[in-house]
Amino acid sequence: MNPTLLLNATYEPICVISWRKAITLLVLEKVESLVNYGKAIRSARRDHPQPAVVRLLSRAPWRRPRIRFSRRNVFARDEHVCQYCNQQFPTALLTLDHIIPRSHGGPTNWTNIVTSCQRCNQVKADRTPEQAGMELNREPFTPYWLPAARTRGDYVQPDAWTPYLW
Repeated sequence: MNPTLLLNATYEPICVISWRKAITLLVLEKVESLVNYGKAIRSARRDHPQPAVVRLLSRAPWRRPRIRFSRRNVFARDEHVCQYCNQQFPTALLTLDHIIPRSHGGPTNWTNIVTSCQRCNQVKADRTPEQAGMELNREPFTPYWLPAARTRGDYVQPDAWTPYLW
């Protein structure tokens, strides 16, 4: 079954939830369904269209969800693109690179780690990008929205979500 995108009352994406959680919120009348998949969920009493996008009916005290720091989430943030040569690679050919190397006191966090292909990581070695004569394509950042973070493997975002994501 496909996951469901949860929006705040003001149409801001909050997170991705399971279809089960979405059906529960619909039955409790806490959300409205904006877009449905073509499938039906059958219960003992009725059929529910499987929701693709739901919106909270009342404004929730919204806080940015904290995205867990992990290898998979760094690759998702950087869209599987090496931040030095700007080429996209499959997960198996990617590594994580410390901008300021750990041997120089660099921390392992969102703002010091980037996705790197194996070749660029070997060329950079135990140096900063400036010392290696390399340039980052973009500065790393702490993400607040990763639709791919809730799935395993390579992820394709459902087309139904596109109008609601920025």
